[in-house]
Amino acid sequence: MKYDDLDAAFLKYTGVTAENQRAIQSYYLPFFSRCRSVIDLGCGQGDFVSLLIEQGIDALGVDGDAACAREAEARGARVVCADVFDHLRAIEPSSADGIFSAHLVEHLPYARVLELLELSFRALRPGGVIVVATPNARALYPHLESFYMHFGHVTFYHPVLLSFFLDYTGYTDIKHGENPNLRSPLWGNLADLFQDHGPGAHIASIKRDLPLSGSSGLRRLSRWVKMFLVRMIVLPYVDQLIAQNNTIHARLAAVSQAVETMRATLDRSIECYVHARKPLTGRAG
Repeated sequence: MKYDDLDAAFLKYTGVTAENQRAIQSYYLPFFSRCRSVIDLGCGQGDFVSLLIEQGIDALGVDGDAACAREAEARGARVVCADVFDHLRAIEPSSADGIFSAHLVEHLPYARVLELLELSFRALRPGGVIVVATPNARALYPHLESFYMHFGHVTFYHPVLLSFFLDYTGYTDIKHGENPNLRSPLWGNLADLFQDHGPGAHIASIKRDLPLSGSSGLRRLSRWVKMFLVRMIVLPYVDQLIAQNNTIHARLAAVSQAVETMRATLDRSIECYVHARKPLTGRAG
């Protein structure tokens, strides 16, 4: 039995919407700002294709799921229902300015990823750009939850590994990063909590003198007695409290920094990407 509508059914079952996808993938539009023609490999329901078209870019989506292709066409996107490898082999070499692929490579073993990058290299014009987005191997949430929700996932691809694959297959100007439009759902507002209501303020000192309220001898004597009592009884106790407060403040600040470092390390964007170009000169593909 051929499950040629399984991706579309999965997207519907998990509540993926065009609005959400457009909000996530809009981050990648600037990478293609100088392109005239872009191919979206594994375009799903064509949300990024539609975004590109709205920017005046001639965009074509390619997806092997027939139901996804029909939905994309219904939304006004130009889509070919085909295997992405077959499509790349069939098109003219150096015929595209840009290639985009979101959440495709994690469905492939590494040899097929290399083949995809080589075929994309062949399809790109010199100076053409490629962007590959995939679940972020550095984030905790995909390892705990989201990666294993999809039936077709094979393995994570660390952005450094994908960068190596791009370098190996001839690309240049290789960079990688994380999509800030796709935050991890872990930890909630813990970072905001520490930012807005962090440990109490460090106390440098307190006022250690009392103002003279009058110039008479009795007023001066009264002030001297008060200051003597303050210096002998009150100030030592207050200084002790200040020292304790500052010690607690320093410890809380260290805990806050440690928590923020851990959060930033583990609770990062659940989508990463690599970005590269085909050299203007050299191997034709």
